[in-house]
Amino acid sequence: LGKMYYLADKYQLDILKESVTQEVSSRKMVTEKVIEAAQVAELNVHLEKFSSAVFHKCTSFVRDNPESVLQIFDNEEAGEERSYTLHRLMARTNRTEPKQPPPPVCDNCKHEPCLHGEVLTENNFVVGALIWHISDLSFPGLRRTIRKIDGHFVYSYNQHVQETHPKLVKYKFLCK
Repeated sequence: LGKMYYLADKYQLDILKESVTQEVSSRKMVTEKVIEAAQVAELNVHLEKFSSAVFHKCTSFVRDNPESVLQIFDNEEAGEERSYTLHRLMARTNRTEPKQPPPPVCDNCKHEPCLHGEVLTENNFVVGALIWHISDLSFPGLRRTIRKIDGHFVYSYNQHVQETHPKLVKYKFLCK
């Protein structure tokens, strides 16, 4: 893949470069190949995107598989080229920020940030959301959204299916 990326870079084939980078990112790293992959990244450091993609794959593996890294240390002889590569990889992993998990999406409104208390609109409608009517004293209580049809919302209320009028300012999300 490194040679293919080099040729794509040399002949300015951006689509091929992107394909190679995506291929690197999609591959599964295994314990037996992490040092070899880090060496490929070091040898191709002049191909920045390719090298970064390989290093990212390696550092993610190191961060996510500490037991496997200990196994690699146990199998490598100190002072050999592969142990130097492993040392540099560990240092790079230490300098790399861990990938932050995406913020949690609200179970009710399916949005991040949560839409608790926000008015239900055509743009933020989701099926199965718990909503409440702002001012309808004749039907107080919670409703659950079912579907959207031609600007109208269908919801359930006390196990009955009802439909709203196109003007939706009456309903708000109840998430928390």
